[in-house]
Amino acid sequence: METPGPRGFARGPTRATRARAALGAFDRAFYVSSGIQAHHANSTAGARADFWRQAELIEMEEDAYQNTGDPATKKKIVLLMRGVVSLYGRNWAKRTWNDDIMWMIIASIRAYELTGDTAYRTMAQRSFDATYARSWSKDFGGGLWWTTARTQKNVTTNAPAAIAACKLATALHDQSYLAKAKSLFAWVRKTLYDAKSGAVWDSISPAKVGPGVVVNRAGLTYNQGTFIGAADLLDQATQRKAYSADALRTLGYTKANLTTNGILQSEGGSNGNFGGFKGIFCRWAVKFVRDDHISSYDAWFQQNADAAWGQRNARGLIGQDWSAQTGSGVLLAWDCSSAVVLLEAISRS
Repeated sequence: METPGPRGFARGPTRATRARAALGAFDRAFYVSSGIQAHHANSTAGARADFWRQAELIEMEEDAYQNTGDPATKKKIVLLMRGVVSLYGRNWAKRTWNDDIMWMIIASIRAYELTGDTAYRTMAQRSFDATYARSWSKDFGGGLWWTTARTQKNVTTNAPAAIAACKLATALHDQSYLAKAKSLFAWVRKTLYDAKSGAVWDSISPAKVGPGVVVNRAGLTYNQGTFIGAADLLDQATQRKAYSADALRTLGYTKANLTTNGILQSEGGSNGNFGGFKGIFCRWAVKFVRDDHISSYDAWFQQNADAAWGQRNARGLIGQDWSAQTGSGVLLAWDCSSAVVLLEAISRS
């Protein structure tokens, strides 16, 4: 029987055992090492997950190492980062998609935080500086463009950029990055945030016909999650509780509007882009409630973890739809990552 943990999360062998078992099953299916480097497969059928998914799957391994301090997990992170360098180099700012770069910057700066290897910090800083310089503009009042085509500004670029900037400020002891983080978050809040409901909208772009702009009010879990994550880091850095108030409203919005019977919504689709979004939300949302000593959401996170755990297949893999049994056919690594991230998040001591 599980015993209550800090602020209501279950603790003891079941919580930790679930997290270890979920990651173990995931790695058996998707982790591929070759000599002194490694990568995650795109699916159970093979191939290689692309750049931004690699970044998020590395973060999943970093979550596990942060929890356990397991040397084998640390080695995986090192091998995976070597794989990134081998494939993509040490400065990623020549890539088209600015959001993709920000995901990898976060993975790299976290690798520095966890291993102490300053090469990861240098890669993160160089890529951030170059990407920020090329993609910030005064259009729509500020913020970073989504791509080099400069057709849209969105949360998925700017909120992760704020997270990256907060982490760089700490790692480099450089307050100029904290100033950038504040500016990026303020732009998201002003442009793509509903302060009444807590909803974080997706993007803003020029109208296709005539003057004006179009705001895409889609509600996606990872946008809510990275907004919460940026607000939490800024709260920790500045002690301004307005940030945590914003995050709490967004957490409430997510629970009320992006769930079915309390379970975080399925975000599957034929293109496979959305399956890991819930994991990003869970990583930052659970960190936020822990940092702010908020216990009122503990049962909800546990409900989702129980639901996900109950849908694993014979291989121990858990798909992105936590209301349906995971199938035995070809599964995407990205889809299967969300449950692992949640289970890791709530297992943290």
